[in-house]
Amino acid sequence: MIRSTVLLLTLCPLIMPTSAADALEGHVQLGGSIVDSACNMRVGSDRQTIAFKPMTLNGLLNGDTSSQHSLTLYISDCIASEKPNDTDVSQRFKLTFEGQPNGKYFAIEGIAKGIALQIKDRQGKLVSPGMVLEHNELSTDSLMLNYSLTLVGVGHALEAGDYHATIKLNIQHF
Repeated sequence: MIRSTVLLLTLCPLIMPTSAADALEGHVQLGGSIVDSACNMRVGSDRQTIAFKPMTLNGLLNGDTSSQHSLTLYISDCIASEKPNDTDVSQRFKLTFEGQPNGKYFAIEGIAKGIALQIKDRQGKLVSPGMVLEHNELSTDSLMLNYSLTLVGVGHALEAGDYHATIKLNIQHF
């Protein structure tokens, strides 16, 4: 067994130059199927955006919470039909917020500097980028998830200006 492996590895460099010429010609074929329909999701805003009101740098430095916004997500119609009804709802869903991290917060882009977006769940637990979200909903056909979004300083010099962030909610249901 060891000899055949060594022989095969010894022959690979001899074969490579001929296959390298064909490297530009390739074909990829993908196939798949949709096992269940996608979930329906509703956010408080039809545009699925949240606009923070302008605030002063002094307000942010002094811990002004007027920049806090609530975010309620309604997720429905995404229970896998093959799953038994006695499976715990929290085991049927894997939810994560995805976005550029800035430490434990979500990074912002734009001219403004020294701030980030903080997300907390309804119990006040911090939600970080890529973290699996906990939910204890009892309903088997829909979830209502409540979060708060707040601008926070991140320890760098603050600079005034416009900013934006894109945060995606990834839903996997089993």
